[in-house]
Amino acid sequence: MAARMQEQYQVRFAWGTTGADRIARDAHLVVWVDVLPDRRGTAPADRLRALRATVTGVPDGPEVVLGHLGDATAVAERVTRLQAERGDRCVVAVVAAGRTHAHPDAADDAGETADRADAPDQAVEDLLAAGAVVDALVAVGIDHTSPEAAAACAAFTGLRRAVRHLVSAAEGAAVLDPEDVRTALAAGPDLVTLRAAAQRESGPRA
Repeated sequence: MAARMQEQYQVRFAWGTTGADRIARDAHLVVWVDVLPDRRGTAPADRLRALRATVTGVPDGPEVVLGHLGDATAVAERVTRLQAERGDRCVVAVVAAGRTHAHPDAADDAGETADRADAPDQAVEDLLAAGAVVDALVAVGIDHTSPEAAAACAAFTGLRRAVRHLVSAAEGAAVLDPEDVRTALAAGPDLVTLRAAAQRESGPRA
């Protein structure tokens, strides 16, 4: 089993499904942060289906919601409701999807190719949106953050005024039509559930 880290923190941050495997096994909520579509012209319904297929790689158990630049406040509200239901703190795993690319120089060995594909490149849009989520959590008092989560938060708060420009100029936006990018940046505040919780604890821990 993959080693789990950041276990002592309430709010954690990692990249991709491999990162989720490290930080989300005992989480109560996973925020899967994916701001931009992978391909131009992707219909919203098709993208949602693809996202739901992707999060099957997230450890079983916790609810998984979609995070982006428009719904950080809704994520924080969801966490506070979960804490009220449980009567205890809620562990949140913020996972940035990142971007995967073909590696033409990859070895022929299928295992090595799979390993490379499972380690996504950092995507500035997902880093900033993850930081926005952490910042919203801190704003409601959920501030026991890992160093990784704190660094993502600092990236967002330090660049808050330039977020739209940075996302529009980012590598992920370069492969899309401008309208795709505008649509992603205009995503609304409603929280989208990608996977329901398998079970939910209630009441304080013994």
